Amino acid sequence: MMFTFRELNQNTNPLHCEEEVRLDGLEKENPDLIQLEPVKVEITAWKDQGLFHVQGDQSAKATFRCSRCLSGFERDLSTRWHRVFTEDENRVDASGEEEILLVSLDRPTDLTPFIREALLLSMPFAPVCRKDCKGLCPTCGTDWNKASCQCDNRRVDPRLAKLGELLNRDP
Repeated sequence: MMFTFRELNQNTNPLHCEEEVRLDGLEKENPDLIQLEPVKVEITAWKDQGLFHVQGDQSAKATFRCSRCLSGFERDLSTRWHRVFTEDENRVDASGEEEILLVSLDRPTDLTPFIREALLLSMPFAPVCRKDCKGLCPTCGTDWNKASCQCDNRRVDPRLAKLGELLNRDP
């Protein structure tokens, strides 16, 4: 998504624009992401004390793979981000305390990296299809949400395994 700050520099009112942005290749980076629809982005930009403020509200529908049962499910992702830009090199903070980015008024600025970053941060670390998802049996692979199995999946501490053998002896 390209944005030109020249128009904002000449206007005192905030500017609004909407666009759909395709973030191709994100499925390859995130193994739990199956499909991502185009991201709907609404940008509001204004100038304040010589700084250009850009605020983005974005939403997208994503299909994830559940980290417990491996089934696909859809989830709406929405997030808001804010960045500050300037054309004056002296206003860029070299210490890194305040993130003010340098832009040129003559060339359009690509806002796609900010859209992409905000979307990645809004994705769940370990997506689950529902809170009470039971997952898969580690022995036979049965989906415990749909059926049960007869596998013995009790975990025994190897340090106490000999004690278990003593308790299971026939008299």
